[in-house]
Amino acid sequence: MNSRHILLAFSAGTFCLWASLTGAAALEKTQQTLAKAQQQAAVKQQQIDSLDSKIISDHQQYLNALRQADLLDAYNQQLEKLITAQQKELVSTEEQLASLQQTELTVLPLLEQMQAGLHRFVEADLPFLRSEREQRLQRLDSLLVRADISLAEKYRQLLNAYQTEVEYGRTLEAYSGELLAGDDSREVNFIRLGRTALYYQTRDGQESGIWNATTGAWDSLPGSQNTAIHKAIQLAKQQVVPDLLTLPLPVITQETQP
Repeated sequence: MNSRHILLAFSAGTFCLWASLTGAAALEKTQQTLAKAQQQAAVKQQQIDSLDSKIISDHQQYLNALRQADLLDAYNQQLEKLITAQQKELVSTEEQLASLQQTELTVLPLLEQMQAGLHRFVEADLPFLRSEREQRLQRLDSLLVRADISLAEKYRQLLNAYQTEVEYGRTLEAYSGELLAGDDSREVNFIRLGRTALYYQTRDGQESGIWNATTGAWDSLPGSQNTAIHKAIQLAKQQVVPDLLTLPLPVITQETQP
């Protein structure tokens, strides 16, 4: 092999080596470019994913806001209906109050007249359970002037008092109490025969009397009536079996006209 052939062989080897080195450098550069592109793509994908998440979140918030707006609108409509109903109720209440005030102006004087009539009736009646009945009248007097008691309750209490007085006329009742005679008083047993007669008898059963409505005082009864009065007291207290009573009745005198 001559020198020319050697030179050509060396040149060819050199060219192959250069080509090999150039290809490796190009491949490495290409790989670097691809890696950089992949990194950039990953960053872009993260940005896209983040943006997508934000879009989804914003959309959900928008839907929530729409639902909240619908709920608020429904609540406002319900509230408006409630306010309208309350306004109507307020107007109705004011009308009822006005009507009630007018009713009180009419009915309250009537109740006061009924109460005054009950006072007169008790004063003119037989003097039985005087303290109890006077206390009832006083409670009614206080009740009628109280502003915190309804008109219906005042009327009910007054009717109850009338009903109690009516029941007195249907019953036989015995009770203990003080018999006043001038400045003296003593404990006796009273017996009330409806509203027909009122009797008393001392505790020892030796003295009896009957109320005289004409004179407004007690009349003594003869000793022969003590047994009948005592039997009536026992019967009223349910201490004996029911039996026929023979009691003296008050004498009613009529005043002569001049």
